[in-house]
Order: sequence, then C-alpha cells, then structure tokens
Amino acid sequence: MAEGQQLPAHKTASQHPSTGAVLVMNHNRDDLGELCGSLARGGLEVHLADSLAQSHRLMLQSRPDVVVLNPLVLCAGGVELELLEALQKDDDPVPVILLVDDLGALADARSLRVPFQSFVLKPFQAAECVQRVENALAARAAFRSLQARTQKLESQVSVDFKTGLMSELYFKRLLGLEWKRAQRHQHPLSLLLIDVDNFKSVNDSTEYAFGDEVLRRVADALKTNVRETDFAARFGGDEFGVLLPMTTSAEAVQTALRIRQRISGMVVQSGTFQRQVTVSIGVESYDGRTASTVDHLRRNANRALHEAKRRGKNQVWLYSGQESELQGKA
Repeated sequence: MAEGQQLPAHKTASQHPSTGAVLVMNHNRDDLGELCGSLARGGLEVHLADSLAQSHRLMLQSRPDVVVLNPLVLCAGGVELELLEALQKDDDPVPVILLVDDLGALADARSLRVPFQSFVLKPFQAAECVQRVENALAARAAFRSLQARTQKLESQVSVDFKTGLMSELYFKRLLGLEWKRAQRHQHPLSLLLIDVDNFKSVNDSTEYAFGDEVLRRVADALKTNVRETDFAARFGGDEFGVLLPMTTSAEAVQTALRIRQRISGMVVQSGTFQRQVTVSIGVESYDGRTASTVDHLRRNANRALHEAKRRGKNQVWLYSGQESELQGKA
C-alpha cells in the first residue's frame, strides 16, 4: 500500500459497521495491510502513514477519530508524542491505540501525556485490533454525547431569568476564555463591576417585585450601552458585570461613564412605587503586557467598585492600586 493511501470503506447489507476516521501511524513500517483492510471492510475511513512527515500532513488535512500508533521510538519529548499531543483537546480527546513489542514499552507509555485508550501486543490478530478500535470509537461517541448533554444543561443555566443577561456561572467561563485570548495575543481586556446603589433599602421599603423591576431596567440599560462583542451578566443580588474585549482602560472608563449617566437619569416606576436609580462602577483593565491573573482582574475591579461606593456612590472608579490605603483612611 502506498504511503498516505486511504482505503475505501466496504459495506454489506449484513454488516453494521462503525463509522469514523482512523489514522494508522505505521512509523515502524510493519506489514499492517491485513489490519488496514479489516478496518476498511468494517466501514471505517482508514488513512495510513508510514513516516512522521506523512502523519503530520494527514493530521493537518483532517482530525482523525482514533489513532493506531505503531511507534518508531516511544519516548517523552519525541516527535511522535508531540504529534499526538497536538491532536488533543480538553473537551474532545482523540483516543490512541498503541502497538507494542513488549509490556515494558506499555509501562513507559503510561507515563506519557497521551490518552492511550488501549494497547495490542505484537504479533496480533487483525480482528483483535479492529475490536480495540471499535471500542475506542464507541467510547469517544459516548464522551461526545455526554459533552453535548453537558453543554445543553449549561446553556439552560447560562441566562439569568430575571434580567435576560448572562448568568454569573457562564460569565466566569467566558471571562476565563477571553483572559487566555487576551494574554495569547497581548490584547487589552477590561472588566466593569456594577452595583445598584442602596438596593437593600429598595427591597426593604417596597415590594420584591419592584426590586426585580429595578434590576430589569438596569439590565436593559447595560444591553443598550455595550457593543455586540461585549458580555453583560448579573451576578445575583444587585451586582452586574460587563466584560469588554479589545478595550483599553480609557475606553472602558468612557463606557462605564456612559452607563452610569444613562442609569442615573432613569426613574423606575411600578404601581405605587417610584425610585431614581444610580449605580457605582469599578473598572480594571489588562493591557496585554503586564503579568497578572484573571483572579487579580476581578479582585481589582471589585476593589475599584468599593472605592466608588466609598466616594459617595453614583461614581466610576478605575483601579489604581491605592484603594486599600484609601479605604484604610476612610
């Protein structure tokens, strides 16, 4: 069989073949013709690579569902392992079936950072390896099904039912993703933490339904004053967050001032209750260069929010690093 050749999948009416793409990395160049033929007759799309370069090319063309590795040299830091590690994703690992000459090689493989699904001891019967491949495909299908159900459940809790904004749980997930993207590309990222001033007194002196109306009106103001690429969320209670990708501290402050002004000019009325609403906003930014963590970003924004409250509320405050000292003098 020529290097890199794809075997056609054959099916008959009596067969119930698996489906999926199998990459056979035959770097040790054993005779795997019978194995590849059996996989193809089982309805699988088989790609055979007899060299590291060919394996790399095939991986660039398409991502396989399972890999059968007949290694040339199996060792940590080796090129073969680097290729397999590049295939892996946290939410969608590609199972690997290892062909080994002895159990000692298997022991070495278990210490490597590759999800070896199973192993086959050489010499082997093709049917045995085919069964391992089918088991790996079934396990991967089950994993993907579980991931899909998990994502569906997450989507059901991704929206805050009172305001229609993102939930805090979903926002935290997006914050982590956007933080990694900002670090990787050295792009600015800004976070606004927003708190409704004197909200406890609203609930204490009115009905909870009126408090909910206040939260909805604040949420509406956020929706109309941020870009489509921004993310607004309610954190529970009377606190909100807005994540601003590709936004410098100066731009974030302008956005915060616009939000503060929009809400401070708003009067909420429902039934016999009426209140003018104001918010305090803390701002912190990552400039794409300074070393920090996503936890620091949120913690500093929270400190800035407390400083805005301390200074009389209905304020915007950009984190400066002096907040703890100023609070100590308050």
